[in-house]
Amino acid sequence: MGAGLVAALRGGDAARAAAPTSAGVSPSAALARLRAGNGRFVNAALTNQNGLTERRLALTGHQAPFAAVLSCSDSRVPPELIFDASIGDLFVVRNAGNVVTPAALGTLEYGYGALGIKLILVLGHEKCGAVSATYDAIRDKKPLPPNLDVLQRAIEPGIAQLAAARASSEQGALHAAVVANAKAQAANLRKSAVLGAAIRNGDCTVVAADYGFEAGKVSFLT
Repeated sequence: MGAGLVAALRGGDAARAAAPTSAGVSPSAALARLRAGNGRFVNAALTNQNGLTERRLALTGHQAPFAAVLSCSDSRVPPELIFDASIGDLFVVRNAGNVVTPAALGTLEYGYGALGIKLILVLGHEKCGAVSATYDAIRDKKPLPPNLDVLQRAIEPGIAQLAAARASSEQGALHAAVVANAKAQAANLRKSAVLGAAIRNGDCTVVAADYGFEAGKVSFLT
């Protein structure tokens, strides 16, 4: 990203001086923090959910999240809790199916360019309704209705072969589709003109992951 565009995103010199970034948190360190936080969540040993009022007040003038998460809107998948993160730790984009829409892509590019975020996690989850609906639409050759069809177009390329194969285990096939969609959306992010260059030079990393309800565990896929 050019210096001029970065300055525009950050709002100029005054804004940059007032808003420290997370540029010091490397992709590997950010991923380690997510892994550790999820471990605490799985073991019911949360440590970052106290002192939220103090944290909120401390961040009224700036934000410096250490990672970005593109996750599904499913109410059972709250990234801040799953990773035992506090206010200001995560830059979160949510939509049904955790898909890379233009708005989601622009938001994540902003996170990298303006906030210095170096790790983007694409978080899929088991029994995802958007993936399941797209799977059924492909299998039955019956497109989803207007507005939902936008999700189908975003999800279908990553799972089309799975749905067409109609695996013997429907539940297993659907979970495979969730994993395939998370990986496909991560691949879409890597095609971004802004993020792609940063990924190639090692300044940013995109990782796909899969969340399971019962154990609460996040499996990091790539």
